[in-house]
Amino acid sequence: MRLRSLLLLAGVIALGFGLGFLFMPRPMLALYGVPADPPIALVSRFFGAALVQLGLVLYLIRDVGDLRTQRGVVIGSFLGSVAGLVVALTGQFWGVTNQFGWSTVAIYGLLTLGYGSFMFGRPTPPL
Repeated sequence: MRLRSLLLLAGVIALGFGLGFLFMPRPMLALYGVPADPPIALVSRFFGAALVQLGLVLYLIRDVGDLRTQRGVVIGSFLGSVAGLVVALTGQFWGVTNQFGWSTVAIYGLLTLGYGSFMFGRPTPPL
């Protein structure tokens, strides 16, 4: 997979979930079996706003050819995906989310592998 494709895919995923949590926090939380109390719904909206920002940045930067910029985006995205994977696994093992939470584990796991392949794999042509 090319970096451009990974950034596009990650951007679309982040944007989709971000818009969902921003504008429909209660139904999104219900998918995961999480109660949508007003404070939790508010924090979910902040989470959605952050995902919208991330999704737009990843989408808009996908065609940048500068190698230093690409490396910075890959490192930041890799570390963020690892953090998300840890949080998602914690939620599953502590019983905070229902079975749908495993989809989040899978998404963060696959993104971690994708970004990791660009960090630790053999160099590929830019974008």
